[in-house]
Amino acid sequence: MPRVLIPSTSEMEKKMLAKFNIQLIEKITLEEFEKLLIDYLKTHNVLHLSTCMNNKPRSTTLEYWSNGLTVYIISERGGKIANMKKNPMVSYTVSDPFYPEKDFFASTGIQVWGKATMFRKNENPEKFNEIFSYSHYAQNVDHFKQQGIDISASPFNFNVITIEPIRIRYLNPRKGFRNVTWRARD
Repeated sequence: MPRVLIPSTSEMEKKMLAKFNIQLIEKITLEEFEKLLIDYLKTHNVLHLSTCMNNKPRSTTLEYWSNGLTVYIISERGGKIANMKKNPMVSYTVSDPFYPEKDFFASTGIQVWGKATMFRKNENPEKFNEIFSYSHYAQNVDHFKQQGIDISASPFNFNVITIEPIRIRYLNPRKGFRNVTWRARD
C-alpha cells in the first residue's frame, strides 16, 4: 500500500521559514498528495532520465507523457536503452525553472525512482496505441495535421519505455512541501 512520508521540522526551522511566509505542511492524505503529483506530471513534458550500467551513469533529457503516476517515453535507440536492458532501475527529475535571485524558496520539482520496462512499437501495436492515447500528440492530432504531420503513420519502430514509480520526492517550499515523499510500498 502506498504511503506519504513528511519529514519532521524543528522549531528553529519553522521560525526561520516563517520569516519568509513559508509554513511547511504537517499532514496530507495519500489521495491529496497523489493528485498533486499527477497534476504536476501532467503540466510538464520534459524529464531528465538517469540510467546506469557497469558503474557508468548516464542522464538523458527526454519528452514524456503520463497516466496517473506512470510515465511513458518513446525513443529510437541509444545508451539509455542498453543500460535499461541490463539494469531496469532508473531515476528521473522534472522541475520548473528556478531563479534564486528572484525567490530563493521557489524551487519546485520531483525526483522519482522507479522501474523501467520496454517494448518495441511493432511488437505490440495495441499496447502502443493505448499508451499513445495518453500523450499530448493524441490529444492534439489536428494541430499536427495542420503542420502536415501524420503522427499515427510514423514508420519508426520506437522503443516504448514505461516507468512505474517506487518512490517520488516533491519539493515546493512556497506551497509548504520540502521533500515530502510518496512510496509505493515499504
